[in-house]
Amino acid sequence: MRGPVRSARGGDPYLGRAADRRPAPARGSARLRRRGAALRRCVVSFTYYTVDTGIETSQVFWSFDAVADHVELCDAETTLPVFLAALPKNESILDAGCGLARWVIFLRTRGYRVVGTDRAYSALAAARREADVPLFTADTMRLPIRDAALGAVISLGVVEHDPAGPVAALREIRRVLRPGGIALVAVPYNNPFRRALINHLRRLRDWQKRRAGLKLVFGEYRFTAAELTTFLHTAGFEVESIHVDDFTPPLGKGLWVDSSSFFGYRIGPIEIAPGHKRWELNRRARVIQRAANAISPWLVAGGVLAVARRVD
Repeated sequence: MRGPVRSARGGDPYLGRAADRRPAPARGSARLRRRGAALRRCVVSFTYYTVDTGIETSQVFWSFDAVADHVELCDAETTLPVFLAALPKNESILDAGCGLARWVIFLRTRGYRVVGTDRAYSALAAARREADVPLFTADTMRLPIRDAALGAVISLGVVEHDPAGPVAALREIRRVLRPGGIALVAVPYNNPFRRALINHLRRLRDWQKRRAGLKLVFGEYRFTAAELTTFLHTAGFEVESIHVDDFTPPLGKGLWVDSSSFFGYRIGPIEIAPGHKRWELNRRARVIQRAANAISPWLVAGGVLAVARRVD
């Protein structure tokens, strides 16, 4: 089933501030230039912090995950129909920041010409042991690809990790796309449930950690749909549609992340605290998911996906 869709110009129906309900300005307009100056400072709805462990997160993030399990999850993505409809089959596609290369493996079995790149060599090595697919190590901010070489770029959960904001990474994606090329960009969604409750609990938890002497460092930004749309416009894209990025029930991205942050989760066979396996919602979260989805899946969505096109 196709995930919920709305026009990019319709904005985010659950924005907390009236200013964010305005349609994104046209590329090149005076309003966009003014908003672009502010966005270069990356003023967004919510900044997520994590405890500084002294270890590069990208090199250990995938250590507990099996490639086959990740590939299997592609069938449970609400965005799968969007991918299959938007991606060209007769052109080269790059998954920039592919992690364990699940989409590379999944889409290549369906005839798409996808290549993957990531800065985490260990993740790419694990993927190559699972499937013979084209992968290479690179920084997504400096892709070793010539200008206008690709028909599409996939960027899922990547651009939100730059403290300076996502525009530089989005411009690099635009550089390697041909004119009119497609970008599928997904970022964590600052959904209404998070804005009403989770963000306040997170700030309280961060304060407690600092009081305990722990050092917190930047983890990621979480965006509203309007913020993502404006960043893409600033980088030279026209946003064609916006979609919920989550799993189909009984799995869940947003609720799993939010629930596990406070109630615990399992890593491999070791149960850290009463909770649930990766992406498997416990009974409490499933009740919340059903109630929220009956109103709108945007209420608890874990991410927001934009289908954008390079404009010149």
